Amino acid sequence: MKIRSLKIRNFRGVKQLDWSLPAGDIFCLIGKGDSSKSTILEAIRYAFFPQWNPTFSDSDFYQCKVENSIVIEVTIGDLVEEFCSLNKYGNYLRGWDPAALKLTDEPDDHLENVLTVRLTVDKDLEPKWVVVCDRTPDGVPFKQGDRSKVSVGLIGAYSERQLSWATGTALAKLTEAQSLNELLANASRTARSSLDANRPVSLKNFDAAAVKSQEIAKLLGVPVKDAYKAHLDLTSINLKVGGLTLHEGDMPLRQLGLGSRRMLLCGIQKVGLEEGHITLFDEVEFGLEPHRISRLIKHVREDKRGQYFLTTHSPIVLRELTVNELHIVHNNDGVVQMISAAKESLDEHEVQGKIRSSTDAFLAKKVVVCEGATEVGFLRGFDDYQVENKKDPFSFHGVAILNAGGGSKVKGLAKAFKSLCYDVSVLADADAEDQFSAADVAELDGLGVPVHVWSDKLSLEERAFQDLPWPNVLASVKLAQDELGFSAHDQVRSKFLEELDKNIDTWMDSPKLRTAIGVAAKKAGWFKDTTRGDLWFKAVSPAFQDEAFCKRNLALELVKLWTWAEHV
Repeated sequence: MKIRSLKIRNFRGVKQLDWSLPAGDIFCLIGKGDSSKSTILEAIRYAFFPQWNPTFSDSDFYQCKVENSIVIEVTIGDLVEEFCSLNKYGNYLRGWDPAALKLTDEPDDHLENVLTVRLTVDKDLEPKWVVVCDRTPDGVPFKQGDRSKVSVGLIGAYSERQLSWATGTALAKLTEAQSLNELLANASRTARSSLDANRPVSLKNFDAAAVKSQEIAKLLGVPVKDAYKAHLDLTSINLKVGGLTLHEGDMPLRQLGLGSRRMLLCGIQKVGLEEGHITLFDEVEFGLEPHRISRLIKHVREDKRGQYFLTTHSPIVLRELTVNELHIVHNNDGVVQMISAAKESLDEHEVQGKIRSSTDAFLAKKVVVCEGATEVGFLRGFDDYQVENKKDPFSFHGVAILNAGGGSKVKGLAKAFKSLCYDVSVLADADAEDQFSAADVAELDGLGVPVHVWSDKLSLEERAFQDLPWPNVLASVKLAQDELGFSAHDQVRSKFLEELDKNIDTWMDSPKLRTAIGVAAKKAGWFKDTTRGDLWFKAVSPAFQDEAFCKRNLALELVKLWTWAEHV
């Protein structure tokens, strides 16, 4: 069985969620911390909780407001035949249109038969499960045994129970029909017999106390029909099904490392449940090295019977997944929105490429789309400078810096991330109208994406060498020549078209020389990677102590970008 739609009301951090799931069996939920990713998995788990009575508390209600009931509705398809019979839930079947992602109350031949399970928890904290439809809104009870048949398993930080034969675990379902209770009762009787056989030694002191108790009983007039002795009370021996656990030799497998334990549980879910399963995997990367993450994702993808819901904060996991498997979770004051990274309006190949090369952007709240590596490195240097001056870093504000890989890709990526409901800003050059035009700037601005470009249609290098104080200009040239290995003197002279002293410190400030340096830096690519861009900013950062420089375009645009990061 597989989930087709999910509704949540007033459960933990979720005030409202309505999610119609697209086709697919792997749903990886990503988003910033506290966006309620784990809560969504917990809601699914509770909707099909395999035990009789889970424990709820006031803190499970949104903002602890118990007057607003918790309601979790899960619509499931790919139903087992038993659920469709009139003796079960056949009268409550509904229809699901996978193309339109729409639920219809009446089943139909061209629609998939589905059932909607509703879990309600009122302020009395008593959970109630029913199968509902609009025709019979009160529904019919969804029994514990049937909840277990949906085979929902949560693999979280604490999953030792799943390595036992407790009710509802994959191991319990993997076991052939046998009375485990009878087995454990027999084990209790065996323990009693074993203790009795060794009574003269092991129970000597206990039996002596029993004899004294018998004497006291007689003195008090308590009837004594047989001799008192110490023995096991079978009803008090706590041998339960959950006490039967998986072992390697004599070692319980719950003692395995976290990553190994979670991988084993995932494998048991896949192999053991012939009629399918729904596996919830919270923070899938926990305890796993990169190569084992790759192996686990491959294992999940090969399972055609199961449906998987994953959460992650790991770039490695994202690189192993496709754009169709990613779903961004946004939580705005409890209203949760689920957005597929494979929206039709996006350039799938472009976004897929960025998932593999710039995964941090998909795990952030805000994205700065930079034209190239120079801008990325320059902003990283700026970030460090701001931190040194007692500002909170970009990371504190949930900002990721993304390299678009060229001006022609800036608009598309900015629009893509904006459509995925990220806060987006752009930092780009203004020197190539055919790559990133004024019309592109206006279009993005109209979509609520602030764009920071340099005045006078200049590149970053050209703008910087027009604005920086002269000592910082010379420091930049010397960085390129002495540390980065460029023939900076010759390259500037070829643009300046006049003789220049080989001693860079002797160069005299002039508009013409500033222009030549900017063009040379741009054409020769002095700072055209992230590391060199970062080093360049560090070389010129003292300029930000210059009052005149802080009023020029380069500084003003950077400050605007920082203000956006702090306050949006």
